[in-house]
Amino acid sequence: MGWSLVPSILTPDYTWPAPLLSSVQRSTPPVPPIPSSASRRIWGIIHKGLEYFSRWYCHWYGIYDPYIIHLPFGLVLKWTNRTSLGEVAAMQMVRAAGIPAPKVISVGEHPNAFLNRNISILMTRLPGITLDYFDDNPLDDEIKDPWLEELKICVEAMRCWEPPCQDAICSPIGTELRSSRVPDHVMGPFKNHTEFYDHLFYPASRHGFDSDEEYEEAFLLASRLRQRPYQLKFTHGDFKRHNILVDDDGHLAGFLDWESGGWYPEYWEFTTAMRFGSLGWWYQVASWMGGDQYLDELASDKALNALTVDSYIFMP
Repeated sequence: MGWSLVPSILTPDYTWPAPLLSSVQRSTPPVPPIPSSASRRIWGIIHKGLEYFSRWYCHWYGIYDPYIIHLPFGLVLKWTNRTSLGEVAAMQMVRAAGIPAPKVISVGEHPNAFLNRNISILMTRLPGITLDYFDDNPLDDEIKDPWLEELKICVEAMRCWEPPCQDAICSPIGTELRSSRVPDHVMGPFKNHTEFYDHLFYPASRHGFDSDEEYEEAFLLASRLRQRPYQLKFTHGDFKRHNILVDDDGHLAGFLDWESGGWYPEYWEFTTAMRFGSLGWWYQVASWMGGDQYLDELASDKALNALTVDSYIFMP
């Protein structure tokens, strides 16, 4: 049977748009309730069955993605060792605020799962292509694509939300944070900034420095982060162009991958986006969206990365 005879809703190209509202909510959306453990375990069994079905489905369509399990009806199943209940809450909060994020259908729990794949999320598939396919700097165009301003509206709105606690650095539900920037890619939750920086600095090593003087200079530069008070802001945590979807008309179609979402010091969103690729256009976009306020923090963040990169760069 040819694919042309298959209803579009059954194909892996079918999507459920999440249109950007005319005004993204700048007041803090409520933290959604997390399904009970019993409910999550029941859905975990169902998700396991969907994974088996997807193997046949993906083979039929000649597609493969080790992180996102494709399904018909415009659905995907995210099931990795980084998926968490905090990600579920972050996705639901931003979608409720009018930010185009996938809609969570169900959450599964898998106790003692292989490779710590303990949480799975069934969600809608969004339309569009990622900014990884864009080569031209959108800031250079006389007429900018609308996604640029729309994304800025989303980021600025999130940064207006009030944290439940002025000191705690944590996920939306008060649990640990997922970040590729730390050992084991998990940290916290932290009661305050002191605990947060103690964790970030503890793997600091002289390895990679040609002299003690270079090490001390980098350590002093990185330590400036401890010396200034910072507000907490709701943060995507992996603000990179591969997590942004744009539709055929140039509008923002999706803001993806909220596994690192939560409450961080105000500079974290931008220094994460700008730590590498200073000659690339995404660096310029992140700077234009607010990162230019944190160039001192960026220098300190890069120094901290040089001090600690050996502790996490080879993590799976």
